[in-house]
Amino acid sequence: MDVNSIGYGSALTPEVQAQYAVKLMSMAQQTSYIAGDVIQDTVEISAEALAKYTAEMAASMERLL
Repeated sequence: MDVNSIGYGSALTPEVQAQYAVKLMSMAQQTSYIAGDVIQDTVEISAEALAKYTAEMAASMERLL
């Protein structure tokens, strides 16, 4: 929902409208943090997976030599 949608014509009092707008902005900010956390986790998992793969390939090459 858009913050602008709780403006004029709403049955909510101005105080409640302000509280609602603050809550919506807070939720939007938290969504950004969550997205950042997911990206960070993905990068860490990818780095860990690459390290394991590289170690496995190195071990396989040593066995062949």
